[in-house]
Amino acid sequence: MSSIDRRFFLLARFRKAIPAILLAILGTYVLSRLGTLHGLEKMALDAETTESGKISPYICVVNITDADYDSIFDGRSPLQPQKLHDLISAVALSGPAVIGVDIDTSHPQFQNLKSEQDWPPIIWERDVSTSTRENERQMAPLDVLGGQNPSFNENSGIPVLLNDPEDKVTRFYTRCVDTEAGIEQTFVYAIARTYLSAHPGRSFSSCASQGEASKQPLLIRYALREGTTLYERDASQVLGLSGSKEVGGQMQIIPAFSKKIVLIGGTYRDFDRHYTPIGTLPGTAVLANAIQTELDGGGTRAYAPWSLFVLEFLASALLVLLFHFFAFSPWKALAWGLPATVAISLAFSFVSFHTFSRFANFAPTLLAVFVFEIYEYVRHESVLRVVHSDDADESETA
Repeated sequence: MSSIDRRFFLLARFRKAIPAILLAILGTYVLSRLGTLHGLEKMALDAETTESGKISPYICVVNITDADYDSIFDGRSPLQPQKLHDLISAVALSGPAVIGVDIDTSHPQFQNLKSEQDWPPIIWERDVSTSTRENERQMAPLDVLGGQNPSFNENSGIPVLLNDPEDKVTRFYTRCVDTEAGIEQTFVYAIARTYLSAHPGRSFSSCASQGEASKQPLLIRYALREGTTLYERDASQVLGLSGSKEVGGQMQIIPAFSKKIVLIGGTYRDFDRHYTPIGTLPGTAVLANAIQTELDGGGTRAYAPWSLFVLEFLASALLVLLFHFFAFSPWKALAWGLPATVAISLAFSFVSFHTFSRFANFAPTLLAVFVFEIYEYVRHESVLRVVHSDDADESETA
């Protein structure tokens, strides 16, 4: 076959494959909307993230549990400022690089919470209220520590975590968000910037200098799990208490906290829970994974539906191209094509999302295209055999 004939044959093959590719992409989209593919993604993500059993080199967590909430804070919200102060002081005793306080301190009672000079940098969660302006809901940042000092707002961040619109699973974070006060950094980004400011060669620019790019949703890589790869201590353990209602136990020095980020957050009453690709997690654990992602270089940008469509189409076109340039029997096609389909799915998942676990975005489409190509190959070979048989019969007649 000449090169011109080969090009025409390839174009004809693509024309026949395009309807099958579009139908396969539509089928994948429907399966994704129905939640059928999420189980595959979860299994892959579990396998990927459990391979490494190392504790995070950056992050530790102090949990205010139900027992701590009742015994230390008398089961009252907002949390008692003096006891929160004592908990922060206890954490500071172990020499962390940064303390992130994932607790709303906007209530006026926190005006009396004293920030000590010997504390490491403190990043406060900056809660927001919502308002509607010109038919748009906007966030209005509240002052931290009851507004006692507006400068404390600079060392704070808005705890924004984003759900996947398809299944409401928390998969994204962002570095900056629009508010009524302008563009503000998130809690995740504020902690990452502060922590890396002490590390030569690693720095983060401000939200204003990044512009619209800073507000892009980024995928969280869930590598930290409760009880295994996320180092955690209860508030009572840090304070050296054993069920006492009085804060006054022997504060514990915890070597694992030294020079790390320590997040203080609440798991009490299960008021802040998120559905994630690895199960239901408290907000503090999700924030820890987002911070770990940011410190490891940042999450992959979330793709718009049309972008995923283009990626799936390109992956399918590559598979058709491979079938075109490698002529083989149907049995060899099965032996060679299936591994190629899996390899392309994993490759596009890794290039697109920096993880192999999103292969389910591509595998169903490619499998459908693979089946179509096998069918086309067999049909084409059958037609050729009929033509050759007719030619042979005509030759014998002549």
